Amino acid sequence: MQHLPRRGLLALATLLVVSAIAWLAWPAAPRVPRPPIHVALVDPYGHPPLEAYGRVQALLRADDVAGLVAAADEFDGYLAYRVARLLARNDALPAAERLAWFERVLELRIDDPLERAARRALHAEIGTVAEAAAAAGTAGAAERALAAYRLALPSQAAIDGIERLEPDPYRRANAYLQANMATRALQALDGRVAPSIEAPALRTLGRHGEALDAFRRWLAEVPGDRSALEGEAWSLFSLERWADADAAFAALGGTTGAYGRGLIAAREGRIDDAVAHLLATGQASRMWVASGWLEVRGRVADAIDVYLRIAATGDRSLADDAAYRALVLASRAGDPTSAARAEALLPPQSFFALLLGGSLDVPQEVPAASDPDEASAGAGAALELARALMTVQDPEAARGELLFALRGAAGRADAEARADVVALAEALQTHHGEYRQSQRAAQALLDAGDRDPRVWRLAYPRAYPESVEAHAAAFGVEPELVWAVMRQESAFSPVAVSSSNAQGLMQVIPSTWTWLAELQREPAGDPFDPDDNVRYGAYYLRWLIDHFDGDLELAIASYNRGQGYIGRLFAGDLVDGDKDELYRHIDALETREYLQRVTLHLETYRALYVDDATRLADAER
Repeated sequence: MQHLPRRGLLALATLLVVSAIAWLAWPAAPRVPRPPIHVALVDPYGHPPLEAYGRVQALLRADDVAGLVAAADEFDGYLAYRVARLLARNDALPAAERLAWFERVLELRIDDPLERAARRALHAEIGTVAEAAAAAGTAGAAERALAAYRLALPSQAAIDGIERLEPDPYRRANAYLQANMATRALQALDGRVAPSIEAPALRTLGRHGEALDAFRRWLAEVPGDRSALEGEAWSLFSLERWADADAAFAALGGTTGAYGRGLIAAREGRIDDAVAHLLATGQASRMWVASGWLEVRGRVADAIDVYLRIAATGDRSLADDAAYRALVLASRAGDPTSAARAEALLPPQSFFALLLGGSLDVPQEVPAASDPDEASAGAGAALELARALMTVQDPEAARGELLFALRGAAGRADAEARADVVALAEALQTHHGEYRQSQRAAQALLDAGDRDPRVWRLAYPRAYPESVEAHAAAFGVEPELVWAVMRQESAFSPVAVSSSNAQGLMQVIPSTWTWLAELQREPAGDPFDPDDNVRYGAYYLRWLIDHFDGDLELAIASYNRGQGYIGRLFAGDLVDGDKDELYRHIDALETREYLQRVTLHLETYRALYVDDATRLADAER
């Protein structure tokens, strides 16, 4: 380090002393008086529209359960439901009172058929409380507990509850049978005789010889019982006792009898009899089977006639398929008359109409902003209350109040009801990320013929936009495809559970979920977390598109039916790469309809959300 000379140090010290004296002598700046600050603490719960919520808050803070019970009848809307739920789950109340509040919860709640897991959990909870009430001597509570546990099946809590409370093995077995738990139903009987339970359970398990014996014992007890007669006939059919089965179906009569006799005739090679029986049912699904038999035997003209008959029924699931198949076969056969009839029967807004160059009648104009003044005073109050609840950090209540108001508006028939539905659904989707109930309400307006672009966008929402757009971009998938699949799969319910245990927004079954996690080399995510579910669904769509070399139709069908089956069918001799054959020969009606509906959803999304630049360019042309 270089040192300063002694003279330099002295000069520096002198300079510092002089500067300090000058700073101390400098006159201070005049102090400007500041106005006094007044802080006013305002309790938002003490003013409209939150007074009722404030009253509940005060009672909860004071732990005044009796006061909450006394005040509960004064509340309405979502707050009434919330209070009933709080009281139902309050252990400080006697079980009988809690049970009564659970009944109130059931009365008020918005039930959703897709929320199977949540509904079963609720009924299991009710069963537990009712069982406690029964133990305390409440009359009728044991029966109420059993009813709740039956609705909660097949959960283990429900099974345990039924085993505890139901001493009668026959009633216990019947409860399991009604829940499609055939093995447990037979176990509950433990060798006891109950043919009306044994027979359907054995048939479900494929034990057809034992089932036949049980159905006949049932008929001996209750001669002429139609369920037993049907069971006997189908058991004989499964055992391939054709003559006996045909006689049983003939005695049964009706559409089921005709269908069974038709299947037997086809097995025996009596094709004309088989077709005649199935046509006699008058049911589109049965006639569809007959048309396939005719095609296999090369009787194209007869098959075309059957397809035209199906198309004329107007059946929602099969009329369009039948009209298109008749058109394909007639065109191949050089039959312009039948082709013209088929084309005339083809619904204009169907998947097959699109294949022929048609377009969807979807409003393309930019939707106008909603006018809050159009809504009724009731809807306006609900919107105001929801905004106030958001300011006090209670988004669950804000969403709940809007959902309850939406349910009320959708159930009305007055002039303001439509405007209320639009205003409330828009608020739910835009500010609260709720797409399930709002979409259902908007779809009901579409079904009634509404042409407002706002309603169309509410019925086809860009749900969970951050997740969909991010994951679609990451995997190179069109976001509209993700929304189209989501709309068909779960109708935008993040907690949806199907009968096959498919879960969440994109309805992925557990085995596929695990496989997708392995493909992405990560621990399996939460299927009921919207972001995880969208990510897995988008990843799976990308995988399927790549697997089928970019063929979107094969990817969509495989999302429902599995890539193995669709791949084998498309490449096999029956279809041989011909899409027209694929549309006919996919074995499951559900998958055929799935392909068609998702494609229509996709085209609708594309039309509704075409970007402004494209729309302007189209207008200029």
